[in-house]
Amino acid sequence: MIETVNLGKTVFSPEGALQILKNVSLKIEKGESLAIVGTSGSGKSTLLGLLAGLDSPSTGSVFLNGQNFTAMDEDGRAKMRNQLVGFVFQSFQLIASLTALENVMLPLELAGDKQAKIKASALLERVGLGHRLSHTPIKLSGGEQQRVALA
Repeated sequence: MIETVNLGKTVFSPEGALQILKNVSLKIEKGESLAIVGTSGSGKSTLLGLLAGLDSPSTGSVFLNGQNFTAMDEDGRAKMRNQLVGFVFQSFQLIASLTALENVMLPLELAGDKQAKIKASALLERVGLGHRLSHTPIKLSGGEQQRVALA
């Protein structure tokens, strides 16, 4: 499902080059789980960003579902992310002025889904939040916000 080949990421600053990742090769099959652990600053978030196509590697490639994710333009990566990638950020990226239902509906509507409200309601029901559809993020607990982000 996800494969990296010699993935590397280097950033440049006035102090010089900082190599965050070097020659990371891994393969995650459909249905497998993987925990990425390490000390603060070891490149975990950078790796996740590269795997999701949110950032571009300095070297190497990312393959998603057999396709070279790295070779795609931003629109291509965004389309593939929308179809195949689930990503929960450390901060849940919910829009404060939208309800739980509206936050889940938004990406569906942007994708042109005519049944966004029905699907979003079902997803929120599935994560145990069917009774919280009209609540904005500030009225939800941290765990509830996380489940809205997952939905």
